[in-house]
Amino acid sequence: MSTDTDVLVVGAGPTGLTLACDLVRRGIICRIIDRSPGPQEGSRGFGVKPRTLAVFDALDIADTVIQAARADTHLRVYLGTDPIYTGRSEPAAPTADTPYPGPVSLPQSRTEAILRARLAELGESVRFGSCLTGLDQDADGVTATIATDGEEETLRAAYLVGCDGGGSTVRKLLGIGFPGRTEEDMRALLADVEVHGLEPRDAVHLWLGARRMMAVRPWPGAATSQVVTSIAPGRTVEPSVGELTRLVAEHSGRDDIRFGTPTWLSVWRYNLRLADRYRSGRAFLAGDAAHVHSPFGAYGMNTGVQDAYNLGWKLALAVRGRAAPGLLDTYEAERRPAGQAALDASDRGLSSAVTPPRVLRPVVRHLIGPLLSRMRAGGRDDHPTYHDGPLGVQASRRTRVRAGDPAPDGVLTTPRGDRIHLYDLYRAPGFTSLSFDRERQVYVTTPPDYTRGTGHDDPDGTVRDAFGVRPGTTVVIRPDGYIGLIAPTSGPELPAYLPRVLR
Repeated sequence: MSTDTDVLVVGAGPTGLTLACDLVRRGIICRIIDRSPGPQEGSRGFGVKPRTLAVFDALDIADTVIQAARADTHLRVYLGTDPIYTGRSEPAAPTADTPYPGPVSLPQSRTEAILRARLAELGESVRFGSCLTGLDQDADGVTATIATDGEEETLRAAYLVGCDGGGSTVRKLLGIGFPGRTEEDMRALLADVEVHGLEPRDAVHLWLGARRMMAVRPWPGAATSQVVTSIAPGRTVEPSVGELTRLVAEHSGRDDIRFGTPTWLSVWRYNLRLADRYRSGRAFLAGDAAHVHSPFGAYGMNTGVQDAYNLGWKLALAVRGRAAPGLLDTYEAERRPAGQAALDASDRGLSSAVTPPRVLRPVVRHLIGPLLSRMRAGGRDDHPTYHDGPLGVQASRRTRVRAGDPAPDGVLTTPRGDRIHLYDLYRAPGFTSLSFDRERQVYVTTPPDYTRGTGHDDPDGTVRDAFGVRPGTTVVIRPDGYIGLIAPTSGPELPAYLPRVLR
């Protein structure tokens, strides 16, 4: 049966937009819809982590995101009303093998705008105001019923992906469970608003207290700040400037902090949930439709973007009829454990924000600096790995990286004398193989056909050092930039690998 589109993406947040960009750049016909009448406002997710920047590099928007974002951190921490820590951390310096060593801060609405612009460059756009109302599947595809401006249409797609948030219509229509917990006593008022009377203005101000917290985070390059302030259990709160002013005064102990007119106000409730399954037939879940977390650690948006990038290349192969049997099942096998790990980490982050009683505050003063340093280091080391996943083959010992790790960057010299980054090679839609010779050369093949490929110079051995492999080793990098195989070039593992992935 013919289809109207190869893939229907439901939901145009960062997850859906990343998936749509990735599919379209791989030559897949994609339609993306969103029930909202237009782009969502609000800062919401603020941190863009290193692995997400690597994904954005592949989509050719990493530089745009970095230019719009803020990489340094100026932080002032208060315990109750007392300032206990002030510090500024400069961004980590890029290296040859790690071009994106640290996170940057950018409101989610701006990240989405950059992704929409990239999608438009690729020739596709979001159909806003379109709501999925029905979903049926058969062996050949998915039939979706979509309501737009009161009129319904039926659309036929080979595959459908629900990227439509925690209240996912797709998940509900598929009958997939979403176990976890919602704690009504853990709520916060969120606002995007100009803040007056709080200095220094470029700092993130963080108040900690027993069972409560508050943060004011300035937007990069704008007068607006994101304000997050916890709400006492049992208290009824209507989002308003008056309520925001009262809560801030209670948490900070100050009555001189004033606010402009908010551009966005919302009440957040604590949810921690993980979908029972990420797939049902030809339909998939990604992002908040599959997992919701606490906001601590900036896991939500980043985990969703990485869901999308893991799924995109697999769907592209499936649409073309080139996916090996079982390839689409590896999406859940790899990403659901990553979702569980993100839930656990964000829950720990929330718990760490609840500080000890006043008698222990002198100790907290001494511990806050090292604690923040560890948190910043954790923010840099955000890369999920698939060491135990079904697509990793580690047949060589004593390597610096392992099958299932994200592949490092590096610079090689082409036969014509041009310098080329490995990330530029990974951007290609297929697999990339790197065969390390004994003469400081790396033979590059894209996609791998198990020949010697084209020799590139690695005069200082920096690329080989980044991978930490011995001469006579071949590394196969998947289309999402992860290492699929590390094996002896002359061994049996190399010719046996791609049939596990490609038909």
